[in-house]
Amino acid sequence: MLTQIRFGITALSTLLLASCATSTAHYAPPSPSSVTNTKFVDKPFDVVWDALVKELSGDFFVINNIDKNSRLINISFSSQTPSEFVDCGQSTRTFKNARGEQTYAYKTSDSTSFTTANDQGHAFNWRRTSRLDGRTNIYVAPEKAGTNITVNTKYVVSISVNATAIDGRPAYTESFIFDPSTKQPYSKDNIVCMANGTIEERILRAAR
Repeated sequence: MLTQIRFGITALSTLLLASCATSTAHYAPPSPSSVTNTKFVDKPFDVVWDALVKELSGDFFVINNIDKNSRLINISFSSQTPSEFVDCGQSTRTFKNARGEQTYAYKTSDSTSFTTANDQGHAFNWRRTSRLDGRTNIYVAPEKAGTNITVNTKYVVSISVNATAIDGRPAYTESFIFDPSTKQPYSKDNIVCMANGTIEERILRAAR
């Protein structure tokens, strides 16, 4: 009988914690910015080309194609921390139930976990997993006695979300993509995502 009473109290406590909960969500987009993606080097084309290929080969990039006649280099890269390369703003969530209030603040491009409540006051645990894949074209062109370099990158931020009820039962899954480029931000459903210039600066710095 005592065991049944304890079980009943535990079940009731779990039910109270899983219901009558509330949550809020706020999104702050990134501040407008411009990425520098061109550079002039006061050195001959062959010198700059060879130096750039050498630097790229020693970095974390995968070189997909090098065509000196076309003056084009194509590379790719990936990251489990997209915010290193793109700015998709900041998200803040709050969750409140009988135990108190919890605040979750995270970069919208990155992986995170949080708890929310639906309109009926039921709580759910969320796991959000993100990954970035980038592909960059580097155009190297002679100009008089020097060389011009232009860098353009296409970013693909893949995000998957999974929600479970408090008791662990699967509740919801979804996948979506943010795909900005060097000069073209992603903007959809009130979400803005843009290049932060890290890759462009890194490549241009290698051209010397």
